[in-house]
Amino acid sequence: MRWNKTLAVGSALVLSTACGGVDDQEAVESLPDFAGTSLEINTAALAQDGAALVAQDLMQVEASLDGQGAAMLEGARLEVKALNDTLRQALVPIADLAKQSADAQPHDVLVYGPKDRANATFKLSIHKGRGRRYEWKLEARPLNSAEDVAYMLIAAGALNREGEAHRGRGTLAISLDNLKEVAPSYRGRGKLMMSFAHFGQGTKSLAYRLESFTPNRDTHEAVTGAFVGHKLQATGVTRVRVLAPYNLPNTATPEKEWVLSSVRHIPGTGGRADVRAWGGDITANAYYVGASCWDAQEKELYRVLLDCADSGCIEVPGSRVGSSQDCPAVELRGDLMIPEGKGNDLTPEPGNPGAPDTVPDFVTAEF
Repeated sequence: MRWNKTLAVGSALVLSTACGGVDDQEAVESLPDFAGTSLEINTAALAQDGAALVAQDLMQVEASLDGQGAAMLEGARLEVKALNDTLRQALVPIADLAKQSADAQPHDVLVYGPKDRANATFKLSIHKGRGRRYEWKLEARPLNSAEDVAYMLIAAGALNREGEAHRGRGTLAISLDNLKEVAPSYRGRGKLMMSFAHFGQGTKSLAYRLESFTPNRDTHEAVTGAFVGHKLQATGVTRVRVLAPYNLPNTATPEKEWVLSSVRHIPGTGGRADVRAWGGDITANAYYVGASCWDAQEKELYRVLLDCADSGCIEVPGSRVGSSQDCPAVELRGDLMIPEGKGNDLTPEPGNPGAPDTVPDFVTAEF
């Protein structure tokens, strides 16, 4: 059985038809969307975080950093943007395919496509599980392939629906390596796996596992580690913890350090980053810690960097700007609050609304 429907990307305005026990509208509304899966820092500067894709209905746009913000903010933001742009690689084809007619298959499966895009031929499958659980997978093969050429798994996930469309608890995993196999011009590599939990429409808690991840191996160093973040709808407050390779200010050369950043932002007020760094110009058996805060316009008000070893910490010459008392809110002031470890911890940041479920270890489909 086949039927037609329309879908407004991100809002799932569809004509609902049930077939073989699968409700088409509920199936489509159980797919992930960008607003529910993307990291955010400053929601008033969406283009900076790559989150402009929310406002652009997942159109294929490229936002870029302007380099004008605090260095510790910009360094973390670059990695947030890389992650968000990669989510787009899966979510844009999913949204596009879901506009098409669906083929009802045995065992409560709906198939959308195949459809050619610029770099590959894609198809989307959705399976109805128990209760309000839906699993999905996005597959692709090279353009102009013969009919007997197998599809490769590009992304997969699941959602246990709770309330509104695209909201609940679920997982999403993307193989950039497989996308490269079917679209040789694609420059990304590695894998991105995540788990998410929604608490109403706008509050979310996110955890990501990255393996040799880069959206472009020519311009962006690969990262293996864990990212976490959350956003609170009532206040708009966001927090993220990310691992990123970039050159810290006041280090000897342009060589990149590995920087683990804990970043929080209060809309209309400003934000703060606390960092731990190693490698690059930092000597073996030593590490740097530091902090920076900024106002609502992202003007840096305070910064300090300390060179630490077993014997203690000393301030890096020339690194201090202002005082922590210059930070624009009481909760952004005070002593350094340094993230622990080397960037592989999936524990949520303080103030989170609740932890998501376990992050997948692999990119696999459940059906």
